[in-house]
Amino acid sequence: MLICPQCEFENPDTNKFCQSCGTPLQSNCELESNSNSTFKIPTNLNDTVASQTHLWAIITKLQPLKLENNSNKQLIAANNNSTLQISDLTSSASNLESTETTENTPLQSRTSSDLVKTEQLYLDPQNRYRINTNYIEDLNNFNQSNSTLSVIEVAVIDEQIEQKTALATLQEQQSELFAELADNVNNSYRSVAQYWNLIGVPTQALPYLVLQKFTPAIPQIYDAWQYNEEAIVILPNRSNWLLLTELWNNPELPFQQILWFLNELAKLWMPLTEVGCSQSLLMKENLLLDEDQSVCLHQLYLNPPDTKPTLQNLVQTWQIWLQESGRQPNQSLEELIQQVIEGAINTVEQLSVCLQQLALENFDFQASVVDQTRELEPSLIVFEENELELFNEYEEDEELISHNDAEDQPTLMLPMQLAEVIDASCTDLGTQRDHNEDFFGVKTEIKKKENAVEKTISVSGLYIVCDGMGGHEAGEVASTMAVHALEEYFQTHWFTDHLPGAKTIEAGILLANQTLYQTNLDHSRSGNSRMGTTMVMALLQDTNLAIAHVGDSRIYRITRQRGLEQLTQDHEVGQREINRGVEPEIAYGRPDAYQLTQALGPRENRHIKPEIKYLEIQEDCLILLCSDGLSDNNLLENHWETYLTPLISSKSNLEEGLFQLIDFANQYNGHDNITGVLVRIKLKPHF
Repeated sequence: MLICPQCEFENPDTNKFCQSCGTPLQSNCELESNSNSTFKIPTNLNDTVASQTHLWAIITKLQPLKLENNSNKQLIAANNNSTLQISDLTSSASNLESTETTENTPLQSRTSSDLVKTEQLYLDPQNRYRINTNYIEDLNNFNQSNSTLSVIEVAVIDEQIEQKTALATLQEQQSELFAELADNVNNSYRSVAQYWNLIGVPTQALPYLVLQKFTPAIPQIYDAWQYNEEAIVILPNRSNWLLLTELWNNPELPFQQILWFLNELAKLWMPLTEVGCSQSLLMKENLLLDEDQSVCLHQLYLNPPDTKPTLQNLVQTWQIWLQESGRQPNQSLEELIQQVIEGAINTVEQLSVCLQQLALENFDFQASVVDQTRELEPSLIVFEENELELFNEYEEDEELISHNDAEDQPTLMLPMQLAEVIDASCTDLGTQRDHNEDFFGVKTEIKKKENAVEKTISVSGLYIVCDGMGGHEAGEVASTMAVHALEEYFQTHWFTDHLPGAKTIEAGILLANQTLYQTNLDHSRSGNSRMGTTMVMALLQDTNLAIAHVGDSRIYRITRQRGLEQLTQDHEVGQREINRGVEPEIAYGRPDAYQLTQALGPRENRHIKPEIKYLEIQEDCLILLCSDGLSDNNLLENHWETYLTPLISSKSNLEEGLFQLIDFANQYNGHDNITGVLVRIKLKPHF
């Protein structure tokens, strides 16, 4: 019996994850392949999980702090063997009471003489966060000479990554309070900061918590606590990321791409202003690019007391940085910046529209979705609200952003193109079945065009997951037949660079159903002995996606901005009753609540009504198709942030990530076959 170190739940010895809370019961590097599995779990750590151990600690003193070489004041009390003291951090520094030599010195330009060698030290009493470098940098508030804050930053390693952080535990205990903070409009947390401090959340952590929806542009806070008068905030370590200004110093960088970056910064202005951290956008060394060349911040900086940076300050910094880059000035951009400085443009919404207009001057772009869907029957197609908006992704349902008449201005769209499409697929027997009735099909065709100036790709992808049923071996036959029938159909009915219309997709699904139904008749199958299968299918053509489903297998979309979205609605009795207005508790209290209302094979075509949707891919995302063995018991709803969100990054290994998710599903569920198909879609602006 394995006792969970987090919740003390008793697990079988074979479990790798706690069945109650999902905490790993052994190191990821010890995962083995399941005896019934069709794949082997990798023995190395997932890149994303490993990267979480390398973090950035920000230690803030709330009162004026006079650092002296002979100071004995403890910063953090760990234990007798690993006490971190101010004297440890500053023993080699000289004249640290004067901020003149450090306050305006960027992190990237510090010399070795500014750094202080340390011993093996920990930042917390539990010896969880170990300093990950031989050097500690005393910032002493390098950005503002009139601030009363003193700051020390250092890279650390989380040596207990399998354990919940102090912040995560506090969020569970105070879930309602944290939900209220996330929905806060007036930033009243500033007026009740003392209360947050009393429950253990330092004031410095609150802006990160409020702005979590802006990840990865805003670092997602990893941990935070306070000890006496010090606040400690733990963030991802981005200290080695590329500076934004380093990239646009490249003379070959298209001017439209610089406009794109400026617009990304403009979109962050209002959210950061609302939480009093707009200063973060005015510091060149704080603006970074991730591996996908998305604009991100190293960390958040609170505005100095009684200081509120303006939109004019923002564009003035742009002006300075562009001059420093040595690029040839662009008259249109110079005129736009001058209009903001003079007050002719006074809202970030107006500024954003003007930047977009400048970027579009060299493009003749028309949304192709309308042309692609002319043949679609209205009753068979559902377009998601605001699916065609691109630049307003932060403004949709965004309480933090102040609204005004500028919002009524037309939204312009800069063309987006594919940067990368990668897929991974796997099916697993599960821990309690003796045969696998799931089947999947994946077909991705990539056309690449590359020259000395640019590289573009065009993708056509067909992804199918079927979960069979109908007695011994009949389920396997049904799911396999359905996948093959659909693959053969679209081989001859999808031959252009546009997605098939809804009528064409429906015809393919009905053909697969008729094939299975006729097989049942030919073999005199009746009642429960009739074979059948669920079906979910996604068709990808560049940045356009069509999805269709019959039954209770599902399709999810995972993005950094919206999180996990279930794109399909189960065809089962309980969901049907909810659609009719019945309360969910009553609908799923029925004994037949999980009985399918639709499936391919058991009934003739007039009973089959597939649901079809068309979506436009607007941001980096994952598309997950899965059987109910993976989605049962809200597994994905409860654990998507751990197992799926990290896979959006192009640095992560998609196949290994899917293997780990299915291995976890075997421990969490395991009662059924488990199948998943993951598609990672990465975009970039078309310059």
